[in-house]
Amino acid sequence: SSGINAEWPLRPGTYQMNTEEQTSKTLQEVAVDIERDVGTMVNYIKIIDSDNEFPNVPLLNLTTLEDEKYCIAVTTLGIIIIGYDHDQKNGLLGLRNVHGSKAPKLTHQASLVESNEKFYETIYGLLDHISPLYRSAFCNAISSRLLQLQNELNDQ
Repeated sequence: SSGINAEWPLRPGTYQMNTEEQTSKTLQEVAVDIERDVGTMVNYIKIIDSDNEFPNVPLLNLTTLEDEKYCIAVTTLGIIIIGYDHDQKNGLLGLRNVHGSKAPKLTHQASLVESNEKFYETIYGLLDHISPLYRSAFCNAISSRLLQLQNELNDQ
């Protein structure tokens, strides 16, 4: 048992990058939401110190259920893998800050395009792409929650 919270997948997403609600949240608040929301669906996730060149771009270390390690960045364009180990920030070299510090907009540079890295609108999309065990755990959590709801309805 992985200790998955069966209510988690059915809560509305709190940090989709392109919604009106999102515009009122800072990127740091988005990172905190990500850390809280997917903590039971990965082996490890933790916000780490930002890079000096990009102080307004929150970074997280992530270990999938397959024990694959990543460093990810939360940007105004979405969530992107910037390293393939904890604290590995090499991918930040491929990002360029084109706005002021209040509203950093990050764009692709050649190194990201060439490495086929992409921005994900949500952490769920990223995890679905990189972690088959996440996908399975997510489906199991939804099934458990639906069974729980069905049992509650049957008991009424």
